[in-house]
Amino acid sequence: MLKSEFLEAELLAINTEVQRLVQLRRSPTLNIDYQEQWETLQTRASELLNALRQKCIKVHNAASMHYVSNVHLVEDQAPLYLANIPYFSEAEYLTREARIFKLLRERIVKQQEEAKAKEVFFLQKQLELEATVKQQKDLIDQLMNKQA
Repeated sequence: MLKSEFLEAELLAINTEVQRLVQLRRSPTLNIDYQEQWETLQTRASELLNALRQKCIKVHNAASMHYVSNVHLVEDQAPLYLANIPYFSEAEYLTREARIFKLLRERIVKQQEEAKAKEVFFLQKQLELEATVKQQKDLIDQLMNKQA
Protein backbone atom coordinates (compact mmCIF):
# COMPACT_ATOMS: atom_id res chain seq x y z
CA MET A 1 0.00 0.00 0.00
CA LEU A 2 2.84 2.39 0.79
CA LYS A 3 4.69 1.71 -2.44
CA SER A 4 5.48 5.01 -4.09
CA GLU A 5 4.63 3.72 -7.59
CA PHE A 6 1.11 2.78 -6.46
CA LEU A 7 0.56 6.09 -4.68
CA GLU A 8 1.88 8.08 -7.63
CA ALA A 9 -0.35 6.18 -10.05
CA GLU A 10 -3.44 6.67 -7.89
CA LEU A 11 -2.76 10.37 -7.29
CA LEU A 12 -2.08 10.89 -10.99
CA ALA A 13 -5.38 9.19 -11.88
CA ILE A 14 -7.25 11.35 -9.36
CA ASN A 15 -5.52 14.47 -10.70
CA THR A 16 -6.44 13.57 -14.27
CA GLU A 17 -10.06 12.98 -13.26
CA VAL A 18 -10.19 16.36 -11.46
CA GLN A 19 -8.81 18.15 -14.52
CA ARG A 20 -11.32 16.37 -16.75
CA LEU A 21 -14.22 17.37 -14.51
CA VAL A 22 -12.99 20.98 -14.32
CA GLN A 23 -12.80 21.09 -18.12
CA LEU A 24 -16.37 19.78 -18.33
CA ARG A 25 -17.53 22.74 -16.24
CA ARG A 26 -16.63 25.07 -19.10
CA SER A 27 -18.95 23.31 -21.51
CA PRO A 28 -22.36 24.95 -22.06
CA THR A 29 -24.28 21.82 -21.18
CA LEU A 30 -23.29 19.48 -18.37
CA ASN A 31 -23.95 15.79 -18.22
CA ILE A 32 -26.68 14.62 -15.91
CA ASP A 33 -24.21 12.59 -13.87
CA TYR A 34 -21.68 15.46 -13.46
CA GLN A 35 -22.39 15.81 -9.74
CA GLU A 36 -22.27 12.03 -9.35
CA GLN A 37 -18.82 11.95 -11.01
CA TRP A 38 -17.54 14.48 -8.46
CA GLU A 39 -18.98 12.42 -5.62
CA THR A 40 -17.39 9.24 -7.01
CA LEU A 41 -14.04 11.02 -7.29
CA GLN A 42 -14.36 12.34 -3.76
CA THR A 43 -15.19 8.85 -2.46
CA ARG A 44 -12.23 7.34 -4.31
CA ALA A 45 -9.84 9.97 -2.94
CA SER A 46 -11.24 9.52 0.58
CA GLU A 47 -10.81 5.75 0.39
CA LEU A 48 -7.21 6.15 -0.76
CA LEU A 49 -6.44 8.57 2.07
CA ASN A 50 -8.18 6.34 4.65
CA ALA A 51 -6.28 3.27 3.48
CA LEU A 52 -3.02 5.24 3.57
CA ARG A 53 -3.85 6.60 7.02
CA GLN A 54 -4.66 3.14 8.38
CA LYS A 55 -1.46 1.67 6.97
CA CYS A 56 0.63 4.50 8.43
CA ILE A 57 -1.04 4.10 11.82
CA LYS A 58 -0.42 0.32 11.79
CA VAL A 59 3.24 0.84 10.93
CA HIS A 60 3.59 3.53 13.58
CA ASN A 61 1.91 1.31 16.22
CA ALA A 62 4.18 -1.61 15.36
CA ALA A 63 7.25 0.63 15.58
CA SER A 64 6.05 2.08 18.89
CA MET A 65 5.40 -1.36 20.35
CA HIS A 66 8.85 -2.51 19.23
CA TYR A 67 10.41 0.58 20.81
CA VAL A 68 8.48 0.10 24.06
CA SER A 69 9.40 -3.60 24.26
CA ASN A 70 13.08 -2.72 23.72
CA VAL A 71 12.91 -0.04 26.41
CA HIS A 72 11.41 -2.54 28.86
CA LEU A 73 14.09 -5.09 27.98
CA VAL A 74 16.78 -2.52 28.73
CA GLU A 75 15.08 -1.54 32.00
CA ASP A 76 15.03 -5.19 33.12
CA GLN A 77 18.79 -5.48 32.74
CA ALA A 78 21.23 -4.26 35.32
CA PRO A 79 22.38 -0.70 34.70
CA LEU A 80 25.72 -0.24 33.03
CA TYR A 81 28.10 2.17 34.63
CA LEU A 82 30.79 3.74 32.51
CA ALA A 83 33.22 3.66 35.41
CA ASN A 84 33.25 -0.16 35.30
CA ILE A 85 33.94 -0.37 31.57
CA PRO A 86 37.59 -1.08 30.71
CA TYR A 87 39.37 1.51 28.61
CA PHE A 88 40.42 0.54 25.12
CA SER A 89 42.27 2.88 22.86
CA GLU A 90 40.62 3.77 19.57
CA ALA A 91 43.20 1.74 17.66
CA GLU A 92 42.08 -1.43 19.47
CA TYR A 93 38.47 -1.21 18.36
CA LEU A 94 37.73 -3.55 15.49
CA THR A 95 35.51 -2.21 12.79
CA ARG A 96 33.63 -4.39 10.35
CA GLU A 97 36.00 -3.42 7.57
CA ALA A 98 39.02 -4.33 9.70
CA ARG A 99 37.54 -7.76 10.45
CA ILE A 100 36.77 -8.38 6.79
CA PHE A 101 40.27 -7.22 5.82
CA LYS A 102 41.78 -9.53 8.46
CA LEU A 103 39.75 -12.51 7.19
CA LEU A 104 40.73 -11.78 3.60
CA ARG A 105 44.39 -11.45 4.58
CA GLU A 106 44.23 -14.77 6.47
CA ARG A 107 42.59 -16.43 3.46
CA ILE A 108 45.29 -15.12 1.11
CA VAL A 109 48.07 -16.25 3.47
CA LYS A 110 46.45 -19.70 3.70
CA GLN A 111 46.21 -19.92 -0.10
CA GLN A 112 49.84 -18.85 -0.44
CA GLU A 113 50.92 -21.48 2.11
CA GLU A 114 48.94 -24.16 0.26
CA ALA A 115 50.48 -23.10 -3.06
CA LYS A 116 53.97 -23.15 -1.52
CA ALA A 117 53.34 -26.62 -0.03
CA LYS A 118 52.18 -27.90 -3.44
CA GLU A 119 55.24 -26.36 -5.07
CA VAL A 120 57.55 -28.04 -2.54
CA PHE A 121 55.73 -31.35 -3.05
CA PHE A 122 56.10 -31.15 -6.83
CA LEU A 123 59.76 -30.15 -6.54
CA GLN A 124 60.41 -33.18 -4.33
CA LYS A 125 58.62 -35.42 -6.84
CA GLN A 126 60.64 -33.87 -9.67
CA LEU A 127 63.92 -34.46 -7.75
CA GLU A 128 62.90 -38.05 -7.05
CA LEU A 129 62.10 -38.58 -10.73
CA GLU A 130 65.40 -37.00 -11.77
CA ALA A 131 67.26 -39.26 -9.30
CA THR A 132 65.42 -42.29 -10.67
CA VAL A 133 66.22 -41.28 -14.24
CA LYS A 134 69.90 -40.78 -13.29
CA GLN A 135 70.03 -44.18 -11.62
CA GLN A 136 68.46 -45.80 -14.66
CA LYS A 137 70.92 -43.96 -16.95
CA ASP A 138 73.86 -45.11 -14.83
CA LEU A 139 72.51 -48.64 -14.87
CA ILE A 140 72.14 -48.51 -18.67
CA ASP A 141 75.68 -47.10 -19.00
CA GLN A 142 77.08 -49.91 -16.81
CA LEU A 143 75.26 -52.51 -18.87
CA MET A 144 76.54 -50.94 -22.09
CA ASN A 145 80.13 -50.90 -20.74
CA LYS A 146 79.89 -54.57 -19.74
CA GLN A 147 78.70 -55.53 -23.18
CA ALA A 148 81.47 -53.60 -24.90
